[in-house]
Amino acid sequence: MRRRHQRGMTLVEVTVATVIFSMIMLATVTAFRSFAGTYAKLEQQTAGTMEMREVDRFLRATLRRAINRPQFFDLAQDSLHWVAPIDRVGGVVGLQHLRLARQGDQLMLSFAPVAGAGSQPAWDSVAPPFPLINKLEKIRFAYQSTPQDPWTGQIESSRSQDTALPNAVALEIVSDGRVWPPMVIQFAEYRSAQ
Repeated sequence: MRRRHQRGMTLVEVTVATVIFSMIMLATVTAFRSFAGTYAKLEQQTAGTMEMREVDRFLRATLRRAINRPQFFDLAQDSLHWVAPIDRVGGVVGLQHLRLARQGDQLMLSFAPVAGAGSQPAWDSVAPPFPLINKLEKIRFAYQSTPQDPWTGQIESSRSQDTALPNAVALEIVSDGRVWPPMVIQFAEYRSAQ
């Protein structure tokens, strides 16, 4: 009678197969972790870019439509105030005073309805201040009276009272470690005159 040889795997072969399988699994898990981390960073950057675009679009639209009347525009080292029509932002609509001001690490947007001539704005009477930018590290406002003038950071009291608006305003923003592209906005009244 013939004897059949049944051959199985030796202990060395099983060990080698287990080591190879473990290395493949480790590489797969590492790849998935790396992908998840990259995806989270990409999502965070996308959200930051979307925030930049929304803030940029809103500020450009409202500043371009600023009303040119005395006491309707003021620029200080840490704040910018102007009056413009608002289509609808939350519960705010119509002709509004708008103010950008730094409060801690936030850039806050405040509203006040336009009342009678010479009256002070009633800030936050229509809507509470809204944080336009969080994790704000730096903001710098500047304006240019005419296209030939240098940029300066504060409205001079010697400026002509015939006009409230300068030719253009610029904002430099740094938030959450990111330098925003410079925002230079020329007011619509001056753009149409050129």
